Amino acid sequence: MRSLACSLPLWLALVAAPAPAQDSVGKAVKPKNDAPDKQHLLGDWGGVRTRLHDRGIDLTIGYIGETAAVISGGKRHGLDYAQQLELQADLDWAKIAGLKGFKTHTIFVNRAGRSAAHDYAGDYLFQIESIYGGTHHAPIHLVEFWGEQKIGSADFAAGRLAVGEDFATSPLYCEFMSTTVCGYPHSLPAKTGFTAFPNSTWGARLRLHMGGRIYLQAGAYQVRPKLGGRSGFDWGFSGTTGTYLPVEVGWEPTFGSAGLPGHYKAGFALDTSDRPDTAFDDAGRPFAISHAPPATHRSRHSWYLLGDQMVARHGNGGSNGLIVLGGYVRSAPATSQLSDFWFVGVVDQGVIGARPNDTIGFMLSYVKASDGVGLTQMLEERQGLPLTPPAPGPQSHELVIEARYGATLAPGLKLMPDLQYLIRPSASGRIDNALAFALRATATF
Repeated sequence: MRSLACSLPLWLALVAAPAPAQDSVGKAVKPKNDAPDKQHLLGDWGGVRTRLHDRGIDLTIGYIGETAAVISGGKRHGLDYAQQLELQADLDWAKIAGLKGFKTHTIFVNRAGRSAAHDYAGDYLFQIESIYGGTHHAPIHLVEFWGEQKIGSADFAAGRLAVGEDFATSPLYCEFMSTTVCGYPHSLPAKTGFTAFPNSTWGARLRLHMGGRIYLQAGAYQVRPKLGGRSGFDWGFSGTTGTYLPVEVGWEPTFGSAGLPGHYKAGFALDTSDRPDTAFDDAGRPFAISHAPPATHRSRHSWYLLGDQMVARHGNGGSNGLIVLGGYVRSAPATSQLSDFWFVGVVDQGVIGARPNDTIGFMLSYVKASDGVGLTQMLEERQGLPLTPPAPGPQSHELVIEARYGATLAPGLKLMPDLQYLIRPSASGRIDNALAFALRATATF
């Protein structure tokens, strides 16, 4: 893959660059270029937005603020605030230069604040605030920078991409604030290789619409632990360990006379990087006792099954209705800190007739640490050694319950109270269960 990776910068110099649009929180939703988005707090900017759109330029400026307070349990009680400012530019080169089907996309963010999960709940697996971290507190951080070419039923993208913007994702997931599912099931981006917003590496993705509401997509992405560095502009190849190769097939049917939409997907991903065993050395002994290096595996894999289905409609809006969603992720336990992850939930929009744009959601998420991780940590603790990976105690499992209400106050302005109950923070059982109340404010200008 090094020859392909080295050719990407040259290819992009000829055809590439900027990235996707975003929903209310850090998850990219591919931009719509057929008309300017009307859901903006400042409207059409006095006609400027429409004039730019007619010339092939779509700009979005957004703000997200999340305040979270741990009010019971955890390490201690207290409140933190995190925020994200975002600038996105989508260019339609058919309008700009007559290049039919070619678009470029760019996203920059500024993130600031602190993590209530770390400071108060004592949870280092999940974040209560979905927009915390990932940018090393850089004033400006490049999220993505890529080009997209559509030819018939094929869609090809290449550049600075994040795996999680196309694979194992849904706009419904960031209807919730916790990073258990916001963007993608957490056990996937918890591993190096599955790059996630707000970071990216060199990559390429091909999506094919097969007919019958079926699609197939596959990609190849650089695996580099340092990603794009603090600013996102470190585009080199030093420290690259391998290639991340995801494949996903999806089915998007509608059912009944009401046309109830569903989205079902299955995926598999292989990381070609060398990965250490979570428990044993080359001789099959626990390395926490032998103190020999962990055994090396030549790759690591994961697979997932995800789905959502609207089961009832409320009113005429395309997204108004009761949606049931869930999924399961399995990662190779010999090389992954988290071996199993599942979630189930519901999202309902329009259930209150007088508030057709408001949403209600409930989610239950469960994660299991690999048996090898728990064994290693138990043996290290008995010897008075630091735990690998760091944790309050040997890790086994964690459960997160989340409920929230999303209120649309005006076009482009939303407020979402959110309640999270963290059972066994950091999956160790050494920290009291934590109850957190949070509030998200979202403005799209």
